[in-house]
Amino acid sequence: MRVLMAGGGLKTGQVIGETDRLAQEATERKMDLQHVFAAVYRQLGIDAATTLMDPNGRPQYLLDRREPIPELI
Repeated sequence: MRVLMAGGGLKTGQVIGETDRLAQEATERKMDLQHVFAAVYRQLGIDAATTLMDPNGRPQYLLDRREPIPELI
């Protein structure tokens, strides 16, 4: 996964993590989109631990993994 982010008060202009020599697999700091969304939500003032109830009364979480990428904030 490759993500390019800019603006919104994020600390940009950096490479986070490391890949193999062919850039096919992360070898250090494996992250997924949940970590990216956690960083974006924090910048927007949204609590990533928020729980919403679906129509059947079951809890639905915004994110399962709520840890933002610290280097972006």
